[in-house]
Amino acid sequence: MERTISSWLVPLLLAVGCVALVGNIFHTRSVNKSLVVDIEQATADLQVASDSGKDCTKKLLEKTAEVTAKDQQVATLTANVATLTEQVTQLTAQLATTEKPEEAPKEEKPAEAA
Repeated sequence: MERTISSWLVPLLLAVGCVALVGNIFHTRSVNKSLVVDIEQATADLQVASDSGKDCTKKLLEKTAEVTAKDQQVATLTANVATLTEQVTQLTAQLATTEKPEEAPKEEKPAEAA
């Protein structure tokens, strides 16, 4: 009887092992398929992020160029304002010196007439 149990036990264990291996193969295939889908999704997301980053970099460079041009324009206008302010100060000083000598002779003229 022991021989009949052992003669059936080894093939039965081998059959169970084979069934388990076949089940493992099918399970591994399904997991691999889901992983492939996940990798494709991640690749697509990475591509979108890369394109978005390139667009942002391009827009940043454009805006930087605009800001640089406007900074140069502001610097030029500031220099013009400083020059014009200096000219106004000089003209005001000239006007003040021109008016003072005129006032002084007017005061002297009545003294000469008397």
